[in-house]
Amino acid sequence: MMSGTSLDGIDLAAIEIDDAPRPHIRLLRNAHQDYDGELRGIALRAASGESDTYELAELHGLLGDAYADAASAFIKTLEARPELIALHGQTVAHLPPHSTLQLGDAARVAVRTGVTTIADFRSADLAAGGEGAPLVPFADYVLFADRAPIALLNLGGIANLTLIASSRAEDVVAFDTGPANIISDLIALREGKRFDDGGAGAGRGRVNEDALRWALSHPYFARRAPKSTGREEFDRKFADELFERAGRSIDDTLATAVALSAKTVGDGLSRETPSGVRWRELVVAGGGAKNKTLIDRLRSAVAPLNVRTIDELGIPVDAREAVAFAILGAYRLRGLPNTLPRATGASRAVSGGAIHQP
Repeated sequence: MMSGTSLDGIDLAAIEIDDAPRPHIRLLRNAHQDYDGELRGIALRAASGESDTYELAELHGLLGDAYADAASAFIKTLEARPELIALHGQTVAHLPPHSTLQLGDAARVAVRTGVTTIADFRSADLAAGGEGAPLVPFADYVLFADRAPIALLNLGGIANLTLIASSRAEDVVAFDTGPANIISDLIALREGKRFDDGGAGAGRGRVNEDALRWALSHPYFARRAPKSTGREEFDRKFADELFERAGRSIDDTLATAVALSAKTVGDGLSRETPSGVRWRELVVAGGGAKNKTLIDRLRSAVAPLNVRTIDELGIPVDAREAVAFAILGAYRLRGLPNTLPRATGASRAVSGGAIHQP
């Protein structure tokens, strides 16, 4: 189960892993469960740094119950009970290299479902000197190493790239490029919308070049990989400033936010591509894959590289991260490493995740 920085709810995926001769993953079923409006509001305040300790503790329990409800309902749709549940939780603070916090009481999930539940995937990597992110590239490598050289992009609240240059795990490079949907979502809230559906508002708007130059001056974009980011750097304050600089036009701000996402993905891909490597394709997943304006901008930013969605490789665009954490959970249950040090900057690979028995 995965809940991302967009704070829209819970993505679920059931997978089957065949370990021989190399891991083969089969997606059995996937689903999505929206947060109810009250829970989303509480989570948004927490992720924006507006909650006190008591509110965070309450949210931890509320999310645990929401995850337990979602898991229980999902398990009923499967032909067999799962061996484990991998729960990413809801990130409310990501402060590498010091700390990271994902809420959602995994013990409640284990007890309610009767299934071993693994959570807190990021702390072990932080303890080993890493950023605790990105973790999905490990699963990308398991899934797609045989298609190397391949670049994979997730467009969630934050955009992150996984660059698989060869079939060797030590050659994988991965990092967050910057905001994907998070700024657009915050701007859409000004009209009472959760997001810019299909990128329609961005498509109507015009990019404000002055506002775009200001946004690109953010120091995060000048950093080299490995690196990770979140709402701590690209928050409501950043979105509000972009809105002011774009002339207080919602559509123009949406267009400028999309242009920012596409350009920083293109710049990051160009900067971090190893010498001599030519990518076969850029495969896109996440909610942003449904934003036509963003995808059009992205195609221009990475041309002539072929851009396709992960659906074409057998994984729904909304399920990629849920599938990834299911893979990480399976490796953790077996005590195997489930991180890539070159992606996170850690001193070594670790088997991340806290195991909760029913």
